[in-house]
Amino acid sequence: MPLISRNCIDNIKERINIHDVVSQYVVLKRTGSTWRGLSPFNNEKSPSFFVIPDKNIFKCFSSGYAGDIFRFLQIKENLSFQEAIETIAHRFNLTLEYEENEHGGPTSMSPSLKKELFEIHEIVMDLFHDYFLSQSANGKFVQNYWQNERQFSIALAKEFKIGLAPPEPNLLIQTLLKKKNFSLEALRACGLFFIKENEHNPNRALSRFRGRLIIPIRDIQERVIAFAGRKLAITPEDDPAKEAKYINSPETPIFHKGKTLFGLNYARQHLEQEGFFLLVEGQLDTLRCWDSGFKTAIAPQGTGVTEEQLRTLRRYSSKIYSLLDSDNAGKKASLRILSMALKEGLDIAFIPLPQGQDPDSYLISQKVNAQELLKLAQSPMHFAVHALLSARGQPSAQEKVTILLQLFEILKECNSSVIQEEYLLEISYLLNVNRQSIQLDFLQYKNKQKNFNKVDTTEKNQRNSNEKLTSVEYQLLLIIFNHDNIAISLAQYINPEWITTNSLEAKLLLRILNEIREGLWQKALAAETLFERDEELNMIYSILSEELVTEDPLKIANGCLKKLFTNFIDHKKQEIDHKIGTTSDEEKIRKLQQEKINLRKISQNPPFLPKLS
Repeated sequence: MPLISRNCIDNIKERINIHDVVSQYVVLKRTGSTWRGLSPFNNEKSPSFFVIPDKNIFKCFSSGYAGDIFRFLQIKENLSFQEAIETIAHRFNLTLEYEENEHGGPTSMSPSLKKELFEIHEIVMDLFHDYFLSQSANGKFVQNYWQNERQFSIALAKEFKIGLAPPEPNLLIQTLLKKKNFSLEALRACGLFFIKENEHNPNRALSRFRGRLIIPIRDIQERVIAFAGRKLAITPEDDPAKEAKYINSPETPIFHKGKTLFGLNYARQHLEQEGFFLLVEGQLDTLRCWDSGFKTAIAPQGTGVTEEQLRTLRRYSSKIYSLLDSDNAGKKASLRILSMALKEGLDIAFIPLPQGQDPDSYLISQKVNAQELLKLAQSPMHFAVHALLSARGQPSAQEKVTILLQLFEILKECNSSVIQEEYLLEISYLLNVNRQSIQLDFLQYKNKQKNFNKVDTTEKNQRNSNEKLTSVEYQLLLIIFNHDNIAISLAQYINPEWITTNSLEAKLLLRILNEIREGLWQKALAAETLFERDEELNMIYSILSEELVTEDPLKIANGCLKKLFTNFIDHKKQEIDHKIGTTSDEEKIRKLQQEKINLRKISQNPPFLPKLS
């Protein structure tokens, strides 16, 4: 694969501000000259993720990650360096330039697999959509289904690129390959076709989606990453998934069901006006909500809601209304979501639907507005108690105990004692049980849980207490990255023997000083060319994100130089003392004592950097 040119990479870094990249994943708030938000890498309640626009760098204190625009996407999207560059170029409509080949001309473009997958999905979406709008018999059929049976407008179909998959098994692949000659690897990996392992002719690939209504699934950057297909009357009888009402794309390198929320790319744009997300079950439910004026509706991808999905939502808003189906499966799903929502610190409420209805049918029949719908919302415990109550009326004492244990299992996930107290009070009222009794039972329940899950943290605390906040090597690295002239002097004066490579910063310092001595040091390229391991990159970018606040950096440098030298001398003295204590040879002892005297003399004249001219 040809390499993207250095000039092109530098140009992208100069033109694209890291705030514009990160803000698509994290809600950022300005704090002085920086921006702050919840970590996109870890689950946290208090924001510890910082963006420093002046340096085009991010620093995440909860995960330890730090880096530039490319490294952010590498970590967040699990991309290679080249894939991260391609992603940013595509997102911001920038042209990529590649290194010249041996004949002097630019190399032909050989895109990464993920780039090919994004391109395949974009083209296929347009093919499906054109087929939906066509005047063919199938096109007219699906338009009639969309307008009359589903009661959606053609304008909505055009806005969200709703499509129709051709019923023929090979038509999609043949049409796609006429557009562009994609690699067989990409066609296998995209999840849109069935291709036998020993098949090398892509024209024989069979379509996964045949004769189905198609809904494109986009990621937060608006890229098409998958499709959902709804069964129709024209779905072929020989379709392997004929019995399934809905099918989704399988997991691919660009589509992960447990991480993706349908409609988040659209809903987040309307969040400021609404202030909450509306969680529904499926893609058509989501479209119905949007069409009815509920623009912040989102849905999981054919599986149960995951903690990671809720964590993603919390980065944009902590308020969620759940509008799931009214059947038993819907109630069970809601209770599971409640437990996870409390764990993630979300403020969730539930909107119960009449028996036998889903959001799609309910919104068509009732035509309610947002205010009317939200008035129906129930608090988490109100919903949970009624969902767990049997249909036989007033529960017995034993049934109440059973219900309470299930509620306690949910409540234990909540990290706020205040919220737990409020919910216990509400439960006591709903179940007509003495409040003190419930609180006592809950306390006993938590104590039992603690006994089951007791973890010895003594060793961890001891380890943390022994960790140094900074080191002389770290301080020297900070000076080197902030003051070029001092960096050159340090490389001349520091003896490599003074650095004991028992820490990461010491190893990095030794490597950088060697680069400076050899005349190979390029500070701007250090992170990309000198280091590869994650811990090395995190350390370097953490240093780059910091300011060396001092009026006299030379004084700081000399202090560090003296400390480094003194540590080396002390270490040598300890080695001599150890040798003296382990030998009985008087001649050796005499020589060792003389070495110690020489070290003492040397220590009286530590190295000192001259003033810069």
